[in-house]
Amino acid sequence: MANDYTETRRSGGLAWLYAPVILILFLGGALSVGAYLYGDPQLTIVESIAAGFGGLAGIIIGLFAALFGVILGLIGALIGVVAAGGAVAMTLFIIGSPILAIVLLFLLMRKSKSDCPDPAAHQ
Repeated sequence: MANDYTETRRSGGLAWLYAPVILILFLGGALSVGAYLYGDPQLTIVESIAAGFGGLAGIIIGLFAALFGVILGLIGALIGVVAAGGAVAMTLFIIGSPILAIVLLFLLMRKSKSDCPDPAAHQ
């Protein structure tokens, strides 16, 4: 009897490295062709390649800058939430502390309900 056990072949992890490289090359090439065909002053092939890949580099740098801006904005929003929470707590403390002091003052000033002159005798 033959052994029917077969292992499934997995693709290599190197594909995740090559995929962005190939994507960048194709996109840069497409931008280069567009710059060569539709450039207002007629560009040479070398100039159009430089313009295409330079534009792609600008797009990539802009995306990284946008990502940095989003992360910085989220950190700023977190700091703002903490500051706003502190401001709300401080406002409640400023408003609530005189009310709490008045309530405690009335509780301290009220007369004891015990009629026994010596409460220590009950212990």
